[in-house]
Amino acid sequence: MNPPFGTKSNAGIDLSFVKAGLAILRPGGSLFSLHKSSTRDHILKTANKWENADARCVAQLRWNLPATYKFHKRKSVDIDVDLIHYKKV
Repeated sequence: MNPPFGTKSNAGIDLSFVKAGLAILRPGGSLFSLHKSSTRDHILKTANKWENADARCVAQLRWNLPATYKFHKRKSVDIDVDLIHYKKV
């Protein structure tokens, strides 16, 4: 699922979305999400504090993000992202 959240005005909402996903998983279930690589330490530290989750980075990728608004100055930009695997414990 790709929630249409911004990253500037909705701080922390990505992890709220992950928590909601974990809440509906059975024990042993998996959830995957993409996050900017620059936030890896924060994402893993926060998620691994949760009682019901074990989180780890399983891949670092380059994501080509095309311009979607007129105010975007470049046709596209490559962003380093991490594929995070969350396992419900």
